[in-house]
Amino acid sequence: MKKSILFVTSQVYPFTTGTMGVFNYSLPKKLIKLGFDARVIVPRINKPYKPYPKETNDIVSLDINMSDQIYPCTVESCTYDGVPMYFINSDYFFSRDKLYGYSDEVQRFCYFCKAVLHAIPHLDFNPDILHCQDWHTGYIPVLLKTKFKGFSKSVKTLFTIHNMGYQGVFDKENCVFLDLDWDELVNCNIDYYDQINFMKAGISYADIITTVSPTYAKEIATEQYGATLDKTVKSRSNNIYGVLCGLDTEINNPAKDSRIFVNYDAYNLQGKYENKRFLQRELKFEEREDIPIISLFSRLKTEKGLDLVRSVFKDIMKADIQFVVVSDGDVMYEEFFRRAAKEYPQKFAFILYDNDFAYKAYAGSDLFLMPSSYEPCGIGQLIALRYGTVPIVHQVGGLNDSIKEYNPLTGEGNGFCFKPYNAKVMLYTIRKAIRMYHKKDDWLKVVRNGMLEDHSWDKYVEQYVDVYKQV
Repeated sequence: MKKSILFVTSQVYPFTTGTMGVFNYSLPKKLIKLGFDARVIVPRINKPYKPYPKETNDIVSLDINMSDQIYPCTVESCTYDGVPMYFINSDYFFSRDKLYGYSDEVQRFCYFCKAVLHAIPHLDFNPDILHCQDWHTGYIPVLLKTKFKGFSKSVKTLFTIHNMGYQGVFDKENCVFLDLDWDELVNCNIDYYDQINFMKAGISYADIITTVSPTYAKEIATEQYGATLDKTVKSRSNNIYGVLCGLDTEINNPAKDSRIFVNYDAYNLQGKYENKRFLQRELKFEEREDIPIISLFSRLKTEKGLDLVRSVFKDIMKADIQFVVVSDGDVMYEEFFRRAAKEYPQKFAFILYDNDFAYKAYAGSDLFLMPSSYEPCGIGQLIALRYGTVPIVHQVGGLNDSIKEYNPLTGEGNGFCFKPYNAKVMLYTIRKAIRMYHKKDDWLKVVRNGMLEDHSWDKYVEQYVDVYKQV
C-alpha cells in the first residue's frame, strides 16, 4: 500500500528558488507519479519568486500560542503542477520581504513547527510520514513525541539534512516558544552548549534521517564536516541514509528552456555555440568561439570556495579566458568582484544573482567552477552537466558522488576534480580544463558525456521509496 507523505519545509519551488525548494517540488511530483499521496506544507511568503495561484482554498484558521501570546494564521491550499500544497499564512511571521535573516528567526520557525502540527488534523488527508527538511523543521519530531502524543503513534518522521552548516542555534530562553522548559530539553538530550539547536533536535528524534548525498552522510559523522554534531550523527548511524538529489529534467532542459537564447541538445550543439555568442555580446566580451567562458554561480560565502578564487584570481585572469560570476552574498566578495569587473572589463563580469540570467550563463559557458569547501549535494554541477557546461569541482560531498574526472585515454568522465582544498591545486585544475578545451575531440566527448548522463529523479526516487519503507 502506497504511503501518504507530507513534506514539511520552509521552501518550495516555484515560490522560492534554491536546491531545497526544488527538492520539495520535484521529489513529491515524482512520488505522485509512482502512486504515493505526496503533499507539501510551507510558509506563505510575501514576495515569492513566481506568483502564487490566484485561487487558493482556505482550510482553517488557527490560533497558535507562543509564550502565552496568541498569533493567528490561516491554512490555505492549492495544487501546482499536480503537487498539492498547503500554506501557513501568518501576516506577523511570514509576510516579509525575505524568507530568512530576521532577529526573531527562532520565534518564526518555532511558530511554523507548531502551526504545522496544529494544522494536520484539519487537512483533507492523513499523512503516514512527515518528511521534515533542515533545521527549520527540526523540532517537529520532538513535539510529536512530547506535546502532540495524540497522533504520534501512527505518524512517523523522516528528517533530511540539506546543510549541516546551518543548524538553528539560539539562546535557551527561547524554548518557551515551543512550550518546553529547559529541563525537558536536557532530559531529552537535545541541549546544545547551554543553547537550543533545531538541527540536533531533528537528528535526535526523527525516526529516520537522510542527507542529500552518500558522501555527505559519511562526512557529517567526522569532526571536519560534522559542525560539532558529529557525535549526535554517530549515535544515529544505523538510521542515516545518503541519497543524492535528482535533477528535475522538465525545469532543466536546454532543448525546451525558454530562459536561454537558443535551444539545443547533446546531438545538436550548434545552439550552444550560439548561446555563447549571445552571452558574450550581453556581457560586452569579445565574440570568440576559441576562448573558453568559465562561470560561477553560488551564494558568495567562504564555504563555497570563494577564498580560493580570490587568492588566485589574478592568476586565473592571466589565462586566455572569459569569466562570469552570477551571485550575491557576503559584502566583501561582492565588492571584490565589482572591483575585478572594473579592472578586467573585457574578460570578467559580475552580475547580481538572477535565476533566469543564470540559465543564460549555464547555456553560454564552457566551464562551470564549483570549488566548495563542503557541499552536501549541489545542484549547480548537475544543471551544468545537463547544459553541456563542464564542471570543475572540489572532490567533496555530493560533488564527489556526481562528478568524475575525465580520462582522455578511456573517454570516460564528465568533469575535472581537485583535492585537497587548496588554491594552487584548484588553479592547476582550471588550467588543465582550459588545455582540454582546445582539444576539440576530447572536449566534445566530455561535454556529451555529461549531457547524456541520467541525473534525473527517475534514477534516485526508488532509493527514497526504500527509505520510506524503513520509516
